[in-house]
Amino acid sequence: MWLLLGIFATVGFAHTCTEEPSGVGSCGGSLDADTQEDGIDSSELYLLQTDVVVRHRGASGKKKTKMQSDGVVNPTTREALEDDVRVVKAQQKVAVVSATPTTSVKPSSAKASGVKTNAAGDLAAFVTATVSNAFIVVFCIGCFMSLRARYPLTYSNNLKLNSAPLDKIGPGMFGWAKASWSASTPEVMENVGLDQAMLLEFCNLAMRIMVMIGFPMLCIMGPVNYVYGGDAAGEDHLSYLSFGNVVEGSQLYWIHACIVWGVVFTVQVSLYAAQRNFLRYRFQWLKELPKLRAHTVLVEGIPYEYQSAAKLKEFFTEMFGANKIASTYMVKKHAELESTWAAREANTTALEKARFQEDLGKVAALEAEGSLLDTAVEQLQSDVKIKSWERGGKGYNTSTGFVSFADKTDVALALHLQFGEHLDNWEVSVPPQPQSILWNDLKQSSAARSSLTSFGYILTAALFMAYMPAVVGITQIAVTVHMGPLQPLWAGLAPTVGLQVMVAFLPTFLILIFRLCFTLKDDAWAQQMLQNWYFIFQVVFVILVTALGGSMMEFLDTLVQRPLKIFSMLAKTMPSATHFYMNFLVLQWASHAMVLMRYVPLAKWFMFRGAGYDDETSRQMSEPEDQDYYGIGSRSARMTINVCIGVIFGTLSPPINLLTFIEFCICRLVYGYLIPFAETKKPDLGGVFWVQSLRHIFVGNIIYCVVMIGVLLGRAATCGPGILATPSLFYVIYSMKKFERSFCWEKLPFEQLKADWGQGGGTSKHQKKAVGEYVQPWMKAILDQEEKEATLPTVPVKTKSRGQLQFTAQCCSPTGVS
Repeated sequence: MWLLLGIFATVGFAHTCTEEPSGVGSCGGSLDADTQEDGIDSSELYLLQTDVVVRHRGASGKKKTKMQSDGVVNPTTREALEDDVRVVKAQQKVAVVSATPTTSVKPSSAKASGVKTNAAGDLAAFVTATVSNAFIVVFCIGCFMSLRARYPLTYSNNLKLNSAPLDKIGPGMFGWAKASWSASTPEVMENVGLDQAMLLEFCNLAMRIMVMIGFPMLCIMGPVNYVYGGDAAGEDHLSYLSFGNVVEGSQLYWIHACIVWGVVFTVQVSLYAAQRNFLRYRFQWLKELPKLRAHTVLVEGIPYEYQSAAKLKEFFTEMFGANKIASTYMVKKHAELESTWAAREANTTALEKARFQEDLGKVAALEAEGSLLDTAVEQLQSDVKIKSWERGGKGYNTSTGFVSFADKTDVALALHLQFGEHLDNWEVSVPPQPQSILWNDLKQSSAARSSLTSFGYILTAALFMAYMPAVVGITQIAVTVHMGPLQPLWAGLAPTVGLQVMVAFLPTFLILIFRLCFTLKDDAWAQQMLQNWYFIFQVVFVILVTALGGSMMEFLDTLVQRPLKIFSMLAKTMPSATHFYMNFLVLQWASHAMVLMRYVPLAKWFMFRGAGYDDETSRQMSEPEDQDYYGIGSRSARMTINVCIGVIFGTLSPPINLLTFIEFCICRLVYGYLIPFAETKKPDLGGVFWVQSLRHIFVGNIIYCVVMIGVLLGRAATCGPGILATPSLFYVIYSMKKFERSFCWEKLPFEQLKADWGQGGGTSKHQKKAVGEYVQPWMKAILDQEEKEATLPTVPVKTKSRGQLQFTAQCCSPTGVS
C-alpha cells in the first residue's frame, strides 16, 4: 500500500514538473518559472537571445537596418540590451564556477534574512567562525572555572541541598566537568525533578542519533560524494563532501535513496527505545508524588448551584460515597483583599530591609503602616469568612475549586469520569504544584477565558507575520557593518545575526502573550506552551525560511493551490543553504558556553548585595535565571530544532552531523552542571517537555523525507530513486501515530497503582514530602483559624448575616465552608 501511495505522489509530482517546459534533469524547473524567480520577464529574455543570435550571425548593415525598421530592435534599445547581455553572461559564468544543485534559486525572504546560498569562498568564513567560536567556548569555560571558586552561592549552591552523590564535586580543576558527565538521570530526577533530568537525557539521545547516522555519512558517503560526485561544486570547497558536489543524473542517488530509509529507521527506533526508557521514570514519578497532590484534583467549570465549598463537597460525596472526600476548597476572587494583602507583604519585605540596615526611623514608620494594613486585612478576611457559604460571586466564589480524596484510587477514577452533560462543565484534571499555581488564571470566568484566548491567537498571528520583517531588518543592518580587521570573522556571523536576535527575543514576546491572554493555571504550563509555539516559529523561520520565496502568504497560497509542489520547493532551496546551517550550529556553541558563566544572576547578586542585602538574601533575589529564554520550554524547543537540523541536512551535508554532535556534547557538559548543581529547582510536570520534544523530532523526520524525495526526483536520471524513497514518508507518519497509541504515559496504570498502594490506597514508602497547600495565600489565615475552631466543641453559634442564616464551627472546618 505504501508503494502505491508513493507512486501516486511521484506521478503527481512529475505532473507538476511537466506542466511547463522543463530544464535540465528529469524534473527541472521551467524557463518561465526560473526567469520569474530571477526577476526577468521571459519575453525580454527571448528578445535578448534573438539579438545575440543576430549579432553572432554577423548580419550586414542593410539587414540590420531592415530588422530595426521591422521592429525587432532599435539602435537605442540595442545598446541597453547589449549591456544586459554582458551582465547575464557574467552572472552565468559565476554560476558555473560556484555551481551547487540549486544555486540559481535565491528566495528573496531567505536572502534578505541572511540565509545565503552556498558559494565559493564560504570555506574561509566557516573556518574563521568555527575557530572563533571554539575560542569563545574555551574562554567562557575558563571564566566559569574562576568564578565558580569565588562565588559558590551562584555556581554551586545546590550542593548543600542535593542528596548523594550530587552533594559533592570531586577535587581538581576539572572535577566539575566529571561531575557533570557522571550525573545520571535517576540522580538528577531525585534532586531537581523529572523534567530537568529528561532534558539531559535528551542531549544523550541527540548524541546517539548523530553518531548512528553521522558516522557512516561523514566517513563513507562524504568521501564517496567527493570522489564520485562529478565535481559539481567547482570552487566551492566546503561542498566537496555534500550533495553540492554530486552532478545531476549521477548513479549515487540510488545509494542516497537507501540512506533515506536508513536515517528514518535509525531515528524512529531511537525514539521508541527512548520513550520506553522514559516510562519507568514517569511511573516512578507518579508513584512518588506528594500525598497532597496525588490525592487532589482540580475542578473547573463548576455550575453555579455548586459554587461553594459545602455544595462542592456534597456533590462529590454523592458521586463517590461517604467518607471519600477529605476536603474541598473554592478559588475566591476579592480584589480589595488581594491588593491589601500584597501591600502588607511589600511592607514586610521593606521592614526586614530597614531592620537589616538599622534605619530606626524607617522601621518605626513601616511598623505603623504595617499595623494599619494588618487591621484592614483582618476586616476583609472576616467579610470573606462570613459570606463564603454563599454560592458564586456573592460569596466571592469562582467556578474553580480543588477536591481532595481520602483514597488515591478514587482520584484515578475521577480523572476518567465525565460528570456533566456539557464538556465545559466539571472539567477534572491533575492539579499543578501548589507553589507554582497562577491564581489569577484560575479566577477567570469561562467567557473571559474565551475572549482572551481569541485575542491571544490574534496577537500570536501578528507576531508570526512581523517576525520575518524584523529578521530582515536586523540582518541588513548587520551585513552593512564593516568590522575592519575582524571582517572575516564578522562575515561568518553577520548573516545569522537577524535570526539569532529574533530567536533570542521571541520567547519573551510569546511568554508575554501567553501570560496576558491564555489560561495557564501553572507557570510551568506557560513553559510547555512556549515550547510548542517556539518550535513552530523556528521550523518556519529557521528550517523552512529558504523555501518561503517572496513572502509567507505566497508560500501558503502555493501549498493550498498545488500541495505536491512542496517537494520541488524544498528540493530547490534547502540543499543550497547547508553552509548557513553549518554556521548557525557553530554559533550555538558560544551561546551555550556563555550560559555556563551565569553572568546575569551573578550581576543581580552584586546589585542586591550592594543595596544592603546579605549574601543569602541576595542570592534568593537573583534567582532564577530568565525563564523566558533560559526556561525549560525555550531550551527544549531550541535543542529539538538543532536535532531536526542535524537530521534534515545531515544527508545533504555530512559535516552537519559532526557539528550537531559537538553542539550536544557542549549542551550535556553545560547543562549537566548547571541544572543539578547551580540553578534553583523549578516546578516539575513529570516529563511533559520530553514527550513533546520526541513528537517534534517526528515532525523533523517528516520534513527530511519531503526534502530528500524532492531532491531525488529532481536530480536523479530517472524517478527510480525518488520512488524508492517516497514510502519512507508514509512510514514516518504511520510511526508517529503509532507512537501516540503505544505509550500511555500520562496516568499511572491501574495495576501498578494497586500493587504499589495496596488495596486500600495506602502511602508509598518513597512518596515525596508535600510543599505548599491548594489555598490562596490571603485565604490561608482564615483556614488556619477554622482548623483551631474545629478542635473546639461543636456548639452551634449564631452569627447574624445577610438573610439571618446561621452556621456552626463544624461547618467552617476545612472540609466544609472555606
